[in-house]
Amino acid sequence: MTVPMEDVWAAAELVAFGLRPGARPSEGNPYGLLLERYRTSTAFRDAVDTVAGGLGLVVLGAPPRTGLVLTTQPGSVFAVRMADLRGGNLGADDKLIAGLAVLGIAAYAFPTDADLDATEVKIVEVAALDRFIRDAIERLPAATDGPADTEHRRAADVYRRTAAFRPKDRQPGPARGCTQFAVQEVLGWLVERGAARAMPQMGPSTYQLTDRFRLLVADMAGGEALSALRAAA
Repeated sequence: MTVPMEDVWAAAELVAFGLRPGARPSEGNPYGLLLERYRTSTAFRDAVDTVAGGLGLVVLGAPPRTGLVLTTQPGSVFAVRMADLRGGNLGADDKLIAGLAVLGIAAYAFPTDADLDATEVKIVEVAALDRFIRDAIERLPAATDGPADTEHRRAADVYRRTAAFRPKDRQPGPARGCTQFAVQEVLGWLVERGAARAMPQMGPSTYQLTDRFRLLVADMAGGEALSALRAAA
């Protein structure tokens, strides 16, 4: 089946919108029109999925409020890594804490796979997330001999021995070097990628998780680390 060049162009344009975390579809704007076409036309959806696949991307979904949600295939030039946090200047322990924070946010907001089918708004708060992660760590089952479990244990131990809160000098909020700062930093990273939104009207450390985050969690659901944290919590 031959796809008209204008449809290939439109498909690439929609993928480009999906790669811009700040882009928002709305009724009548170019992004919204392309997204509606993706949702209603099988031929156009196939074209978009093919263009995305050629770029090392996979379309996870197209919720109308969030837009096209993409994840990357292994080796994709568009891959986003936790190591990119703080300009790539994270230490080894910081990386472990950040990774555990992401898993903790996912387990807190979506404690079961069934919760991933619900589209209600998920509101999270930094201190509550930190307490949730610490409580889950204390309930983790006995260690096994597997290398993955060893890495999970190391992350849990680093998180446990790091202070939950350190105050800033003459400023509100947590200072660098505590786990609440790490959780807030990860949430800020999610905001930059369109997976969360700051909700200052509800509190300075309160965030709303978007459908983009829900679909990304659904893509990694079933992973050993997430399953262990869910079970412990």
